[in-house]
Amino acid sequence: MVAADDAIHILAQLMVRLLLLLQLSPPTAIYCQFNPHFVNPTERTAIVHLFEWTHADVETECRQYLGPSRGFGAVQLSPVNEVRILPNRSWRERYEPISYKLAGRSGDEEQFRSMVRVCNRVGVRVYVEVVLNHMAGGSGAVRGTAGSIAYPASKDFPDAPYGGADFNDACTVIESSETHEVRNCQLDDRPDLNLGLARVRQRMVDFLNKLIVMGVAGFNIRSAKHMWPYDLKTIYSKLENLSTTAGFAAGSRPFIYQDVEDLSSESLFRKDYISLGMVSEYRFAYHMGAIMFKRKPFHYMVNLGTRLGYIPREKSIVFLDDPVLQRGQPGDDDLPRIVSYKHVRLYKIALVFMMAHRYGTPVIMSSYDFKDSEAGPPIDAKGHIMPVGWNEEDQCIGGWICEHRWNVVQNMLKFRSKVIDLPVTSWVDNGQNQLAFCRGKVGFVAINAEISLSFDANVYTCLEAGIYCDIISGKVGDNECTGRTVLVDKNGRADIFISSNEEEPYVVLLSSEKLVLG
Repeated sequence: MVAADDAIHILAQLMVRLLLLLQLSPPTAIYCQFNPHFVNPTERTAIVHLFEWTHADVETECRQYLGPSRGFGAVQLSPVNEVRILPNRSWRERYEPISYKLAGRSGDEEQFRSMVRVCNRVGVRVYVEVVLNHMAGGSGAVRGTAGSIAYPASKDFPDAPYGGADFNDACTVIESSETHEVRNCQLDDRPDLNLGLARVRQRMVDFLNKLIVMGVAGFNIRSAKHMWPYDLKTIYSKLENLSTTAGFAAGSRPFIYQDVEDLSSESLFRKDYISLGMVSEYRFAYHMGAIMFKRKPFHYMVNLGTRLGYIPREKSIVFLDDPVLQRGQPGDDDLPRIVSYKHVRLYKIALVFMMAHRYGTPVIMSSYDFKDSEAGPPIDAKGHIMPVGWNEEDQCIGGWICEHRWNVVQNMLKFRSKVIDLPVTSWVDNGQNQLAFCRGKVGFVAINAEISLSFDANVYTCLEAGIYCDIISGKVGDNECTGRTVLVDKNGRADIFISSNEEEPYVVLLSSEKLVLG
């Protein structure tokens, strides 16, 4: 028997522990920030990063292409607030904030409002990439895209407004694995904001809430690992619910995905942010680059997911490249470390794998062509971003690459919509760069990434017996396939042949693309 006094003492201890747990637990709303708010998420399964596009062009793309094609659930915009005008108009301009005025290179506030309104109306959500960690660098007086003047050397940004007391003490990040240094020191010459100050956080909250009221669905938090998780959690908890007038359900929280470049197997940084929102899995991009340039075999990806030490798939953002990675330095063997549009065939192979696999939510980069790594987007004689143009095949021209419009991407979006939430099963490979796997009993993928070895094997497809149309090379019309066909026998097996010389060395089958025999 427990004495009454002992029972009261035990109960008191339990109450104290419960109160401590409640204090330490983040607000319930934090856990709602993993919902991307895709309209019809069984059809719309990916994000497209329209890098450096104007608001007017994003609006047109939503209305004419992204909305009707029904594959992409959202667009990610480059930073939309006022930034420093760099002499060479480099792409880096976007990451040099001057104020929170909505007057960046892509357009003004009214154009932004119109774009968000149209994209939401056609079922495409809008996420804004935001820079919260720092302000613009430079010496002397620097001018912003809205006409504001700032003095970075003295940490004076009148139109933010921020002054010297709003920044961390001067120091520079030297040791990339030292958390205090990474989160308190500045990058290059850009003054590092002190997010530990309530007034600094509030200005950021006001900016983000203004975008939410306009209909934005979420944010890509740039350089998140350079900010303390507690400060970000505080900011996220103060964000308003998404706008019901923009079509979001009452109580919906903004989608958050955080830029955390952390290549360590010990997850030095990633683990600190995965409770706050989704996190970018940079190692996927580097591993796919290593595979495409033959530093690793494709077999390495048989354990893709937490078995490789990755973030859990439901919290992971995956991509092959981004603006920074595209412009990175080669490895020790002088080969690129990242695959991009500059390596079209390899990039398509990597795209097929990324979009066929179950792991993570993919972001597809939509680039512009560049020779100089500092080059900004295509511009006219006055420095204005050139409109995106299209040819008769609906592919972009005028220096814009538009990977998201490639046929292989559209076909793989169709594949993803049919296999959503189905497991990866029956993986087979040759120990090197030929592989095949199923997605449940609905989809099958075979890839030949060898340099000089044909894929010639009888493999299990998980599909019912019949003749199937490869969705990459053709489509079904009047019960005929315009491309390659594959015969699956009564045991679900098929002879697959893919030459290593093919421009598109992969076969992708869906149960819905089966020909009906007469």
